[in-house]
Amino acid sequence: MSIKILKITDSRAGHIAISDGIISAIQKTHQVEIIVLDIATRAKIFLRIFRFILKYNLMYNKFVLNDLFIKIFYKNYHKPYENIDLIVSTGGDTLFINTWLSRILNVKNIFSGSLRGIDPKYFFLILSNLNTKNCINLSIAPTQMIDSNDLHNKVEHFCNENEIDKNSKYFVLLIGGDGGGYKYTKEDYENLVYSFISLVKRYNVKALITTSRRTGIKYEKLLKESFSNYSDNIAYSVYYAENPEKVVAVYLKLASVVFVTEESGSMITESLISKKPVFTLSPKIVKEQKQYKLFLDNLVEQMRINRLSIHADLDGIDLDKFVFKYLEKLPNEELSEKLQPFLKEIK
Repeated sequence: MSIKILKITDSRAGHIAISDGIISAIQKTHQVEIIVLDIATRAKIFLRIFRFILKYNLMYNKFVLNDLFIKIFYKNYHKPYENIDLIVSTGGDTLFINTWLSRILNVKNIFSGSLRGIDPKYFFLILSNLNTKNCINLSIAPTQMIDSNDLHNKVEHFCNENEIDKNSKYFVLLIGGDGGGYKYTKEDYENLVYSFISLVKRYNVKALITTSRRTGIKYEKLLKESFSNYSDNIAYSVYYAENPEKVVAVYLKLASVVFVTEESGSMITESLISKKPVFTLSPKIVKEQKQYKLFLDNLVEQMRINRLSIHADLDGIDLDKFVFKYLEKLPNEELSEKLQPFLKEIK
């Protein structure tokens, strides 16, 4: 059976990776054809209007269902004219257009992420932590995996090109930035550099470092300047705003231990899939969000991660005292099994 999927994206790498992970889980049992719709909301305030429409059941209003309506709120929208079987999307910016197109095209839809108070009835299937019949709860979101042969070749090429010994030990540092209630300051980043490099020196390893989209130009400059004092301890570094080189998969393959700033669920998920020890790092200012805290607490309870404070815990840490339980089954494999009853309803 072949399924034609409309993948709606907001161009955020982490969200795209999860949607691709969902599709790859479907591909384990079905042939898939993918059509991509990249959209962007024209203003964040529109998200409140969308929630109002869904909360008060105004989706069936004739004006709301008009193409002109959706074009007012979204950039790059064009109605797909192919016969779609399923819609897949991830992230709050895609939530409304996912439900809207599901109604317009009369097809089933899958959404991954928090519903932000929206009634689950608008979705055929949700990947979240809700207690509803149309929800699959995964402790770790699925993400698109690089083929093992392709990854091996990427690692070989990366190491040869940059004169890196793939048999040496590396501590990987994935650096994010503000988001999800996490606020990073100059002091946080300065302390992160000092503490992480101290750890690298103490364990006599080399560092592999990358910033991300969230880090921002201001703090990237600070980090680059600070890390430049320790070039002998760093095997390779990437500064996203300067050169958005995709090195995370290669880094994780080479890693002995992974350190990742805690605000990024997608970076944490990628790290866990590598089956390496994962430490998450938090700044001083954290405004906890309920759903994300549940995600982190669940990982701690399962001994998948250990959470550390950049300021209190990182300096002087004894890595040998921590215990980890690695994933027994990849998220995509687990999801593929759980999807089967739902996929039978398509077509």
